[in-house]
Amino acid sequence: MATSNKKSTKNKKVTGTKKTKRIAKKNQLDSRDTLIQAGLALYFTLYFIAHHFLGVYNTRWIFYLGILALVIYTIKHQAKKKEKFAEGFCFYKVFLLYVIGCMIGVYYEEILTFCRTGEWLSRQGIIYGPFNPVYGLGFLAFTVLLCRNLKRKWWLTYIYACFIGGAAEVITSLISEYVFKVNAWDYSDMFLNIMGRTTVPFMLFWGAGGLVFVKLVYPGFSKLIELIPKRIGNLIMPTFIIFVLLSHVISYTALFRYGTRSEGTPASNAIEEVLDEYYNDDLMKQYYDNLVHEKIGE
Repeated sequence: MATSNKKSTKNKKVTGTKKTKRIAKKNQLDSRDTLIQAGLALYFTLYFIAHHFLGVYNTRWIFYLGILALVIYTIKHQAKKKEKFAEGFCFYKVFLLYVIGCMIGVYYEEILTFCRTGEWLSRQGIIYGPFNPVYGLGFLAFTVLLCRNLKRKWWLTYIYACFIGGAAEVITSLISEYVFKVNAWDYSDMFLNIMGRTTVPFMLFWGAGGLVFVKLVYPGFSKLIELIPKRIGNLIMPTFIIFVLLSHVISYTALFRYGTRSEGTPASNAIEEVLDEYYNDDLMKQYYDNLVHEKIGE
């Protein structure tokens, strides 16, 4: 009986020790997670500030160094338990594909511009971050409208992608002209143009890009995103989403004021006065050197 009591007491001590270790480990992880979130918030805040002093290309390196640091941290703390992050068709995966499309679009446009002009010019559509939302919207539309059925016949996917890409260009152009009072492109003099906002040859190119996206790009990036450890992905995504949303909101607000300012409209409130001071014409031209304050066809 005494032996049984001793074993019971020993088992309780072992259980208590394991529980204490689990609690200590959880507290350690919680503290580390808090530090990471605070560090990310500070990093993105400094990134916003740096734009006004270092310019577009220098701050791109800051952005990529931040991503590199996250990649190194992810590899170092790879979980033994292989839980997939953003598994299947979910918001986090769609959002990251939008961001990837934005980034690919920037360099695609800049390489094309360099081939045409011999100059390396910024083709960001957003002030903060190497993002071009036109291509991000293309990726987003392809993902949501085409990637739910990957077994669709290839020629149907191609036709759908032609119309999706063309519609994305037309809608973006209309919003730019009538909301922000600017235009980044005018295809009025090009062959088989549609309202000067897209062309049939460009739509055919969008179709080819959409087909490649559905068959190769989406499956590859989907698997790559799912390699991120679930705990780390869930930890960093909220802060990253806030950064991207703020970047878009600030950029579009500044663009709207840039357009109304070009029409001679004076600042009517404190927000517009701040925009005029910190997002003046010189700074906006640095990021949007290809924008013109004219309607399509003029």
